[in-house]
Amino acid sequence: MTLGISFAFLIYVYVKHQKSYDKHIPEAENVYRISADFTISGRQHIYSNAPRPMGATLVDEYPGIEHAVKLFGYNGLRTHKGLLWNGDQFTNSNNAYVVDTSFFEVFQLPLIEGDPATALKAPGNIVIAKSIAQNLFGETSAIGKSIRLEEGADVVVTGVFEDITKPTHLPFDVLISYQTYFNSNETEQWWYGAHVYTYIRTNSTFKPSDVNDNWQPFFDKYMKETFDELNGTAEIIFQPVTSVYLSQEYIWEPHPHGSAQNVYIFSIVGVFLLIVACFNYTNLSLSLSLIRSKEVGIRKFLGAGINSIRRQFLAESMLTSLLAAVLSISFISVIFPTFNYLTQQNLSFSFIDRPTELITLLLLGLVIGIISGIYPAFYISSFQVSSVLKSVKIVMPKQHISIRKVLVVLQQVISIVLIICTLVVIDELNFVREMDTGFTKKDLVFIDVRDSIIRNQLNVFEQDLRNIPEVINVSRSNDTPESGINEFSFEIENADGEFTLSSTQVMDVGLNFTETMEMQLLAGRSFTESDNDYKGVIINRYLAEKMGYTPEKVIGANIRFPDGDDEKRIIVGVIENVILGPATVPQQSLTLGYNRYHRAFLMVRIEDYNQQETLMAMQKLWEKYGSTFPFNYSFLDDQLDSLLGKEDSLYNLLVAASLLIIFISCLGIFGLVSYTAVQRTKEIGIRKVLGAKSITLFYVVIKEFLSSSFIALLIATGLAWYIGSEWLNNFAYRTHFEWNNVIVAGIISIVITLFTLSYHTLQVIKTNPVESLKE
Repeated sequence: MTLGISFAFLIYVYVKHQKSYDKHIPEAENVYRISADFTISGRQHIYSNAPRPMGATLVDEYPGIEHAVKLFGYNGLRTHKGLLWNGDQFTNSNNAYVVDTSFFEVFQLPLIEGDPATALKAPGNIVIAKSIAQNLFGETSAIGKSIRLEEGADVVVTGVFEDITKPTHLPFDVLISYQTYFNSNETEQWWYGAHVYTYIRTNSTFKPSDVNDNWQPFFDKYMKETFDELNGTAEIIFQPVTSVYLSQEYIWEPHPHGSAQNVYIFSIVGVFLLIVACFNYTNLSLSLSLIRSKEVGIRKFLGAGINSIRRQFLAESMLTSLLAAVLSISFISVIFPTFNYLTQQNLSFSFIDRPTELITLLLLGLVIGIISGIYPAFYISSFQVSSVLKSVKIVMPKQHISIRKVLVVLQQVISIVLIICTLVVIDELNFVREMDTGFTKKDLVFIDVRDSIIRNQLNVFEQDLRNIPEVINVSRSNDTPESGINEFSFEIENADGEFTLSSTQVMDVGLNFTETMEMQLLAGRSFTESDNDYKGVIINRYLAEKMGYTPEKVIGANIRFPDGDDEKRIIVGVIENVILGPATVPQQSLTLGYNRYHRAFLMVRIEDYNQQETLMAMQKLWEKYGSTFPFNYSFLDDQLDSLLGKEDSLYNLLVAASLLIIFISCLGIFGLVSYTAVQRTKEIGIRKVLGAKSITLFYVVIKEFLSSSFIALLIATGLAWYIGSEWLNNFAYRTHFEWNNVIVAGIISIVITLFTLSYHTLQVIKTNPVESLKE
């Protein structure tokens, strides 16, 4: 019971944490994120952000919306990493954003230094977290101090805030004033493209339907002209800020979300743990009831009422479960780091700091004691005085035996369902990791290039990299699978010679990109210098077929930007379809464009041997150029693995829960077989006298348990098939429900059951029949 309560409580802590995101924001119920829901040429795209004029225009048009803020990552919309310098001292920020002046009005973030009303008013203003200030300036005040950004611009600290330690979908520690980079330019009036993350604060009476029910006039006034040209329509989605983290991930999210599905599954597993613990305690209590039958008989003979006996046994049950809850306090502290590993979280927890959680745990223990003890208390108190005191053997009525069998079957059903679901998750993870992605994902290194020293000599640096013996090829890219791929709409000449607007993923890449990625070129050629600035593009087979072409026929077709582009641009190559994103996202169109000035990431394919030495050689070359920036790199296969974080945590928890529930279920079966063995001791003695063999006697005892196991397997198979199939449907690239998993789960369940049954069964079989028949 201690194990069940401990793990169930840990799951409760996890679920509570997952549902607490952004609830620390003052009056969080009045804060929303605006997400754009655009349909272009019949294809829907939902963005986690919105056009730049959206927030301010909503404030102007709808009285219930009081403030709006727009923000985006320091190095691009969703790229929020940056280095900050104070002389030779630098610090890294993974959550740096460019924000406009109304940031503090929307999020109501207090400053420990500076004035929120003016801190972001002027160009060159920066507001930083206390930890950033201490890293750069020590314990002296940062206000008025100068910071150099990684592109060389100097900004002045106008505010300092406490580090955000509460869970949030939008962590930040650096805020740069919007006017530092933008004042008033053409993109500020675009209703399509150049998106920003947009948040609003409303009054307490506002409802999203106030806008949604009156959306068409807004759309006609501000957006219709743009979207008529795009052959599209537009709507917006109001996401309560407290629901964003567990909501569906839209295009260009700043950070990965949590999984509402995992929270739901974890919650069910927690309930299963408690149910199995209760069933187990009930079964063991009923098994011990035979031992305590004389005690009940004597108490009744001495005048104890049935209600007082019931209260006694119920109190014992509550005391036992309360003791289990107390023991779980220490156990939780011991296994908490392991639980963090299983769930891939970094939670901190202390009962001293959170006394309400301690009370919750103790109350949980009492409730479990009542639930699991009420049936045994009523059953034990029903023993008849005459039967007990005359030493008449107590035989459990058939209805009570049936209830106990039902409890055991349900325990086994839960165990088998978890085993099968765990195997389904393993199959899907293996399938995704081993599926053909259309390129070679191993041995490919991405280097983050943000140093102006390297950027200004990038061509020479690339050539020096190629001179390292173990380097096979080098190219460039603006995106990685980890950061996400950009998306844009082009007008593409279809097979009928007409231009059709088509949405596609877009990557700015360098020369040798397809060779470095080892993508399959189906038709045409790779990039040359003449293709710079999208004069020649490479598309994937999916986009070619979508436009009505075969890969060979699309070569030479024209492509243009949708804003009156007069530049002649043609498709010069077609690659096989590739998978660059999560397995939950179906195949998409992809367009590669060569940009010789692009500087975000270098891609280096290296040999599969001496890789540590190769990386060290690359780092020495980096430092040789005089770079003061850290040499940051990652392997592509690790990036793709990181996209499976939610599935990995689900797998870890299911494995742990399966093992735990199997262990607890074994205790329940152990208790039931001990009762059965005692009840059937005389029967087995008679069978031995009549010549029955040990194997026959073993089968006589275990056959009802094996039949229960087969019944549990049948029930669990249907449940696991439904749950597993529904979970697999979340993936665009998925394996099938393998019926072999049912066989494996059945074998595991039966073997564990037989192993659990063996001890008591063999003890009874070995008993001398003379001794057993004397009883």
